[in-house]
Amino acid sequence: MDLETTYLYNILGFLLAAVMVVFLFRRMKASPTLGYLVAGMLVGPHALRIVTDPTETHFLGEIGVLFLLFTLGLDIPLQRLQALKSYVLGLGITQVVVTGSIFTFIGLWAGLPKEAALLVGGALSLSSTAVVLQVLHDRKELATRFGRVSFAILLFQDLAVVLLLILTTTLGTKGANIFLELSYATLKAAVVLVFIIGLGRLVFRPFYRAVATGGNAELFMATTFLVVLGTAFITEIAGLSRELGAFLAGILLAETEYRHQIEAEIQPFRGLLLGVFFMSVGMALNFVAFIKVFSIVLIILFFMLLLKALLIFLLSRINGLKISTSMRVSLLLAGGGEFVFVIFSPAIAQKFLPPGFVDTLFLVVILSMALTPFLAMLGKWWADRLHTHENRIDPRMETEEVKELQNHVIIAGFGRVGQMLADILASRLIPFVALDIDLHRVTEGRAKGYPVFYGDARRREVLKSIGVERAKVVVITLNEINPSVRTVMMLRRHFPDIPICVRVKDHKHQAKLMGSGARLVVPETVEPTIQLATSILQLMKTPSDEISQVIDAFRKQQWMVTDGKKKD
Repeated sequence: MDLETTYLYNILGFLLAAVMVVFLFRRMKASPTLGYLVAGMLVGPHALRIVTDPTETHFLGEIGVLFLLFTLGLDIPLQRLQALKSYVLGLGITQVVVTGSIFTFIGLWAGLPKEAALLVGGALSLSSTAVVLQVLHDRKELATRFGRVSFAILLFQDLAVVLLLILTTTLGTKGANIFLELSYATLKAAVVLVFIIGLGRLVFRPFYRAVATGGNAELFMATTFLVVLGTAFITEIAGLSRELGAFLAGILLAETEYRHQIEAEIQPFRGLLLGVFFMSVGMALNFVAFIKVFSIVLIILFFMLLLKALLIFLLSRINGLKISTSMRVSLLLAGGGEFVFVIFSPAIAQKFLPPGFVDTLFLVVILSMALTPFLAMLGKWWADRLHTHENRIDPRMETEEVKELQNHVIIAGFGRVGQMLADILASRLIPFVALDIDLHRVTEGRAKGYPVFYGDARRREVLKSIGVERAKVVVITLNEINPSVRTVMMLRRHFPDIPICVRVKDHKHQAKLMGSGARLVVPETVEPTIQLATSILQLMKTPSDEISQVIDAFRKQQWMVTDGKKKD
């Protein structure tokens, strides 16, 4: 075959394996990351030999890694870090430092050079953000307390990736002092960060504003590519990693109003390019060699999972988490993560790791990622048997989580509307506390891991116990109008500065609640009516811009009381 035909053959084999294997993994509710790794192993030079030279795909894979780090930065806005700061800066730091240190000492004991042992220890302290978040999302457990704690630890692990990427560019110099080199690299990274932030405020944000005003989707996407690759180029010139630049670009744009549009635009490309990267990693895996070292891989895998789970469990207990919560967090995060493949790219692996060691390391990490959903099931099974016992011993333990909340939402009433609101807030990791006097609702909410407590929202002492002085807003979703009015009046009398939002069943009580001091009153019938009217207008072939005008006018008319109060 000529060169062009060979490239076409490779691409077709590449795409066919990716589509079939990843589709199969999705049907099994497994991580697509594992599917890409397996697909790469199948088409690579050690299996079907469809692609004989993995280096042909490395460039696209590296671009995918840049976008992975960029979206990682987009997912770490300061607001999210502040909402989980007690876990991010407490349990997250101790988990990475303690776990990484112990794995480093084990690496030194096994005979690895100190640079390799340090990188391996740090890399093995990380868990798979992609796999863990997918497990939490599929099981609808991201909003539970153990889900929030796990997410907080993953956030700091993602930040630790940046430090490890800096390490890969500073270690290995003969006669160099690791501490001095790392300090110098960190200082250099801080200077680059300040430069990028300044560049972003002076150039990127105004340019994004102009592009967004123009409404050209292609230009908007091209601008995003320019920002990602441009910052990666700047950090590489500064002697740091390209991945660090992409991460800093994500953080730069995380606090802007364009963040969600950027994320939506690059998601398909990032997923495809990242899939290419993981397939290139899979092509480097030798299945025949795996069979030869199968027993060694299993032994290392078992001890890694056991040691990492035990360390995370002990650290969670030291940080005040319950046994059941600590058990679920430790088992969920016991596996390795995809950033091992990023940190130990082929060039870095050849520089630091002994021949053959990287294959064993990758196989251990891949198998641990594959076992993560089963470890999550084991954690839930174990925690369910501990939960009742813990509540019987000390039911007041649950209130400890309220003391750490700042700028949270208080939901008065945990019925149907309160539960839907809690689901929405939890999906965005916005902290909240709910109250209800129906013990059945409280029990159901606590079984889901939500901070729901038995208490009457009309009592000032109850609200003070859940930090109403530190809360951002109080939302009243009680079914009866009289308790709602009394709650509003009590809040306005004792806590005059806190905003109050109320849900009512019909319009006739709206004026009464507004007169009592509520800032916003939403009749329960308004939004369903708007949705119904929108569907009818669409069926009647009404133009979309006209539908928007009609709905906006109707919504303003319904909320005229609120606007009138604000204007007065």
